[in-house]
Amino acid sequence: MLFLNSILLAGLAGAMIPVILHLIRRQAAKPMDWGAMRFLFDTVAMRRRRMEWEDLLLMVTRCLLLALIALAVARPFVPPNSAVPWLVVIPLVLLGMAAFGGSFTLSGRKSRWLLRLTGLLCLLATAAAIIMERELNLKRFKLASGRDVALIIDASSSMTLTDGTSPNSFTQAVEEAKEVVKQAPRGTAFTIILGGPAPELKTATPLTHRADVLEVLEQVQAVGGPFRAQDAISMATLSLADGENANKEILVFSDGQRIGWRTDNPSAWSSLGDVLSSMPQAPRLLMRQLPPPQILRNVAIADISLSRELVGTDRPLGIKVMVENTGTETITPGELSLHIGKQSLEAQGVGQLIPGQQETIHFQHQFKQTGAQLIHARIDTADAIPGDNHREQVVNVRESLPVLLIDGHPSGAFFERAASFTALALTPNSQPLKSGKSTSGFLMDPRVVPAPEMGTLDKLPRRGVIVLADVPRLPSDLARKVESFVASGGGLLILAGSRADASFYNTWQGASGPVSPKQLAAASGTKEEVSPAPDTFDHPALDLFSRDKKSDLKQANISQFRKVQAHVSQSANQHVIARFSNGAPWLMSKQHGQGRVMLASCRFDRFSGTLPSRESFVPFIHEIITWLAGTGDIQFNLPARWSPRISLPGGSGLLASYYEQTSMQGSPLSRQIHSVVDLNDSPRQDQATTEAKARGIRWHGRLLPPSSGEYKITIEGRGKYSLSLDGKQLFSNGQKSEASANINLSAGQAVPLQLDFSKTGNPPSLRLLWTPPGAPSSLIPPEALLPPRDPDSGSDLVLEKTTAIDPLGVQRSSTLTLGARGPSLNIECPAIPGLYQIVVPPTAAQLLNQQAGTTMPMVVRRDIEESRYEALNDDDTTLISKHIETIPLRNQDDILAVLNGKGFGEELWKVFAIGALVLLVLEVALTRWISKSRRAGEEVKIDFAIEADPHNPLVQPSGSLGKAVNGKGDLP
Repeated sequence: MLFLNSILLAGLAGAMIPVILHLIRRQAAKPMDWGAMRFLFDTVAMRRRRMEWEDLLLMVTRCLLLALIALAVARPFVPPNSAVPWLVVIPLVLLGMAAFGGSFTLSGRKSRWLLRLTGLLCLLATAAAIIMERELNLKRFKLASGRDVALIIDASSSMTLTDGTSPNSFTQAVEEAKEVVKQAPRGTAFTIILGGPAPELKTATPLTHRADVLEVLEQVQAVGGPFRAQDAISMATLSLADGENANKEILVFSDGQRIGWRTDNPSAWSSLGDVLSSMPQAPRLLMRQLPPPQILRNVAIADISLSRELVGTDRPLGIKVMVENTGTETITPGELSLHIGKQSLEAQGVGQLIPGQQETIHFQHQFKQTGAQLIHARIDTADAIPGDNHREQVVNVRESLPVLLIDGHPSGAFFERAASFTALALTPNSQPLKSGKSTSGFLMDPRVVPAPEMGTLDKLPRRGVIVLADVPRLPSDLARKVESFVASGGGLLILAGSRADASFYNTWQGASGPVSPKQLAAASGTKEEVSPAPDTFDHPALDLFSRDKKSDLKQANISQFRKVQAHVSQSANQHVIARFSNGAPWLMSKQHGQGRVMLASCRFDRFSGTLPSRESFVPFIHEIITWLAGTGDIQFNLPARWSPRISLPGGSGLLASYYEQTSMQGSPLSRQIHSVVDLNDSPRQDQATTEAKARGIRWHGRLLPPSSGEYKITIEGRGKYSLSLDGKQLFSNGQKSEASANINLSAGQAVPLQLDFSKTGNPPSLRLLWTPPGAPSSLIPPEALLPPRDPDSGSDLVLEKTTAIDPLGVQRSSTLTLGARGPSLNIECPAIPGLYQIVVPPTAAQLLNQQAGTTMPMVVRRDIEESRYEALNDDDTTLISKHIETIPLRNQDDILAVLNGKGFGEELWKVFAIGALVLLVLEVALTRWISKSRRAGEEVKIDFAIEADPHNPLVQPSGSLGKAVNGKGDLP
C-alpha cells in the first residue's frame, strides 16, 4: 500500500493518547482507608465487572477513531500490482491496536495479558498474510483477456526538460512505452498518439503486431508546445472504437504539466465524460506521470513585440524581445542576438536573472523590402529546454496602405478644406492635396478626391481605408461600391460635419445591416465647448491615449459636433468607444461584414475645434487608420492549435475562372475570388495581367438567401451571358443590356449558381443584382455569395496544392482552399511551434504579395507557459477523476500489472474517513451513556445480610438497618 501523504502516518501515535490519559487518571487516584467502606465492598464487586466492560468499549472506540483519522489524512492507495490482501491486513492491524489499547482498562492481570496477546497475534497474522500472498498467490500468473490500448505520449516542450545527466522525460516515456509493448500479454493491440498542440495519430487502427508498433515508437520525436490532453484523449477514444477487443485502456505518458489539461474548464471535461459514458464500455485513463527535474535551470525568450501593428519601409520599427527566467535558479545567460532576414543586429547583454524575472531588450530596425519578413531572436545559453532559447516572428511589411479621402468641403485655402489636416497627418507634405496622390514613399498613401468629382471614381482601393470628410451624400452607385468595399474587408471613417446629410447616412445599409454605427441627428450641429474625455476611451485604437497621461488629446477644444442616436435595432450605448467631457458620443465603431467602420461626430479641421493643433493628432489619425485597415492584413504568426492555417484577404465569394476562349474549355488562365459580380469594379480586375487576354469568364459557387420568398434576379451588362441557379436555367445566351427573372428561394439554404460571360465589346460590363422580398434592388452582397464545394468530398474546394517544410525539417503537403470565410493556405500537419517555409502557389501569389514558387515564412507561436513548469495538483486530478476513471501508475511494473488483468489501484481514504465519522458518533453516544449511568446520587439497594439481635434494636435482619437509618432501606 502506498500513502500519498505518508508523513501524516505519524498521526497513528495518537491512538495511544486515550491510553496515556487513562493511566494518568488512574495514577492520580490515591487509596484512603475508611472504615465504613467495608459496607460497600459487596456493591463495588458487583459493579466492577460492568465498569471494566464500559471502559474497555470506550477505549477501543477512541483508539480506533484516532487511528482511522490518521490513516485517512495519509491517503492510502492500493496500486494495481499490489501482492498484499489489504482487505484482511487493514482489519487485523486495527484489531491489534484496539486490543492493545483496551488492555489497559482491565484490572485483572490475566485478562489484561490475554488481551495484549490477542493484539500481538493479530499483528503476527498480518505479517503471515502478507508473506503468504506474496509467495503463494497464483492469480498473477493467469492470462489476461485481450485489450485495446491507446498509448498517448506527451511530446510537449516541458517533456524535453533535462538536468544534463539523465535522459529527458520524453525519452523515458518512449523507452517505457517500448517495454510495455514488448512485455504486454498476447492479444493486446496498440494505437499510438503523439500529444502536442494538436494530437497526431501515428497508427490508424490498433495494431497487434509488435514489430510495427515498435517501429512507430522509434520514429516519434518531441514537437514542443503545450500538450492538449483532452484532444488527445478524444482522438484515442475514436481510435479505440475501431479495435476488436472489449477491454479499452488509455495510457498517458506525461510529466503532468498543468497547462495542457485545461482543468480551469470543468465543462470541457464534463462534455468528454458524457461522450465516454455513452460508449458500450468506457475506457479507463492510466496516468504514468514522469517526475521532472527537481532543479530547473532555464531561460526562455517569452515574446517578441513590435512598436506598431502596421509596418512599412518608411520609418524605423521598434522591436522588443522579452527574456524570462522560468527556472528555479538564478542564471546569467549569454548575449541576445536578433536576425532579420540575412541581416544581424548588434547583440545585447541580458544580465543576471533571478527566478521569475523578466527583462526586455530593445532593438530598432528599418525594413527595406516588402512582404513577409522573418525576425529571429536567439539567446546564447545552455539550459533545461533548448527549444525556448530562440523565437521567430514574421512581419508583413506593406509597400503602402491606400487611403482614399473624399473631401466634402474642397474649396477655399489649404487649411479650410475638410480633409486637409487628416491627409497631412498621414503624410507630412501637401502632395496628396495638389496632385491627388502621394509620392513621398510613406506607408500611408493618401489620395484626396473632391466630393464634386466623386462621379469620376472608376476604381476603389483594393485594400485600404476610405475617409468621408464631411461628405453630404454619395451617389447611389458609389454608395453601393463603398458598402461592398467595406463588407469585403475594407475600412471606412465617417467624419460627420455640418454638411453630412442625416437622411443618407441613416438609411445607408447593405446585406450586413446599417453602414454607420449610429444615426445622425437631423440638426446641423451643436455649438458647445467640449473636450475629448480619455477616461471614456474603450477601444484598441485609443489605448495609446488612454494610458498616456502626457497626451494632449484631452486639451483639444471641440466647438461643433453632431448629435447621434441609436439605430432602432441597437441599444443606446452600443458601439460608443469615446465620449466628450459632457458625455456626448464622440467616436463610434462597428464591424460591417468583414470590414470595420468608425464614425466621428465632428470634423477633424479647424472649423470644428483645436484638435488638429494638438501634438497627439498625428498618432491619433495613424492609430485610427491602422485599426480600420487591420482586417486586411495577413496573420503569419499563428497560435498552436491543430493544423496551421493562414487566412488570406479577399473574403468569401464566387470563384471566377478566366478563359482565353469563349467556349471556356481547358485550363483557365487564372482564377480569382469575387465578392460581388461587378466587372465595373472587380476587386481583383486591376491586379491580374492575364485578364486582358481572357474572352470568357465563369463564376460558380452558391447563393445563400437571407429570407424565404420570391427573389428577382437581374443581369446588367454588355456581352453574352447565361445563368443557372438551383438547377434552373434563368438566362441562356442572353445579350440584352438588362434581363430579369423570378425564383423562389428558402432562407439559409444555399443553392448552386453558375454564371458564364463572353466578351463581345470593350470594355466588358456585367453586374448581377437581386431584389429580395420587401427590399430594394441591389448588387448581390458578399454575405450571400459562397464559393463552390468540392464535388467529391463536399468539403472546401481545393484550388491548388503546394508543399511546406515544418520546424522539424519534414516536408508537408499544403493546399490552397476556398471556403465560406474565403481563401486559406493550409499545412497538413499538427501545429508544431516554430518556423515553417511554404512554397507560394501561383493562385495565392498576388494575395500574399509574394512571387509564385518562392518560399514564404510562417510561424506557429510558442507558449511561454510551457516553460514555466506547474504540475497537476490534487484538485486537478479530482476533477479529471470525476469524468473518467483515472488510475495513477508509479512505474512500468504497474502498467504491466494492469495489462495482465490485475485489479486496478484504488484510494481508500474515503472508507477510513467514513469509518472515523461513524466511530466519532459512537464515542459520543458511549460517553454520554456511561456518564449517565455513573451520575452522582445513583440509588443502589444494599443488602448487608446481618442477623437480628433481640437485645439491640439497631441490629435487625437483613435490610432492616437501612430502614432504621432513613426509613427507606437506602444508604444515606
